[in-house]
This record gives sequence, C-alpha cells and structure tokens, in this order.
Amino acid sequence: MAKFSKSASLSIVDNLKLQGAIRTHIRKKATKTYAQVQQLVDSKVKKLIKENLTSSNVVISVINGKLRGDFGLSFPAAKRAVDRIVNYISENIELSVKYSYRGKNVATFSLNLLPMGVKELSMLPEGNYTSTGKFGGGDVSWLTWLLTKGTQVVVGDFYVFDEPEGRTRSGDAVMQKANKNGQPFRVDSGFSGTEDDNFVTRALEPIIPQIKNEIFIKMKEGLK
Repeated sequence: MAKFSKSASLSIVDNLKLQGAIRTHIRKKATKTYAQVQQLVDSKVKKLIKENLTSSNVVISVINGKLRGDFGLSFPAAKRAVDRIVNYISENIELSVKYSYRGKNVATFSLNLLPMGVKELSMLPEGNYTSTGKFGGGDVSWLTWLLTKGTQVVVGDFYVFDEPEGRTRSGDAVMQKANKNGQPFRVDSGFSGTEDDNFVTRALEPIIPQIKNEIFIKMKEGLK
C-alpha cells in the first residue's frame, strides 16, 4: 500500500512538471509563430476592410449617388474622402495577443477594428468643407453627420436644392443657407448612422468571425 501511494504521488508530480514543460514549449513556439501570423492576418484584415467598406451602399452613394449630391461634393472630392477614410480605418486596426499561464488556453487574441473611435474618424479633413454661395456659407461636417447624427436635423439653417441652376460643386445638388422655402437638412434614413451603428460598424461587423477563424487557423498551422 505504501509503495503504491508513493508511486502514485511521484506520478502526479511528474505529470505536473510535464504539463508545465509542454506549456512552456508551446508558449515559446506561439510567440515565434504569432509574429508570422500577425503579418498574414494584418494583410488579410486590411483587404477585407477595404472590400467591405467600398462595397457598402453608403460609400457607393457618397462617391456617385444621392449622398454626394446631398452633401454638395464633387466627384473628385468624394473619391478622395472615401479613399482616405477606407485607408485610415484599414491602416489603424489593432491586433494583439495575450498569453495565458493558467487553464487550457495558450493565448487570447484581441482585435479592435476601430481603435481611433468614431469621433476621431469624423475629424478627418476630407470629411469637412466650407460651403459658399448666394445665401451665405458655413462649415459642412458631412462625415460627422453621416456617422453620428442619425436622421435628426443636423443643420437647421441649411437645406439641399435638388435641381439648382448653374454650376454646382457636386453637379447634382447644392447645400445652402435655408430661406423661407427651405427645409432643415437631415441625412437620408437609408444611409444615416449613430456612434454605435453607422456605415463603418455595419461594414466591419460581418467580417469579425472570418477574421477570428483566420487567426486561429494560422496559429494552429504554425504550432504543428
């Protein structure tokens, strides 16, 4: 009995040491693998972000649709703004790993697709311009309106001429100071957003499961 007890005790100690050694080995290998995985995943994530954003109905409308006219943007200005927004988001993702020293997990991954926040994103210079015209001028912070204001009245003294006479910035419509015939401006409900639910979050949320699977597939391959 005593011998059996001693043998069992030694077996448990050896098993714990073995588990610790295995975990240490895996953790070291995971550290090396992660650097390689991060490069692969970063590239894929950026590609997915760009594809999903540029194919969204909002971005298409800003470039050459109703929103471009509503915001009084020329095609070149709209295209520059969209390219800047998409690149800014894709280049500022945060992907990190934290290694686990307890339990069965070796590591936990963290992915932040919009670390700068909506407020900082909306402050990009390409998302704003100064309107001028016979009714007066003012700042048109169209990206802030689009990202955060929903369908609320965003500027009470501006409105959109659907069929303006003469040459306009957008070629389709013009935003000017409202007169007695004008209506307060608000973003079309089919495109509008709030800080928690806007065209950026709607474009990025569907790709999160795909990104997560890609990370773990690459890590699994690297740990073999």
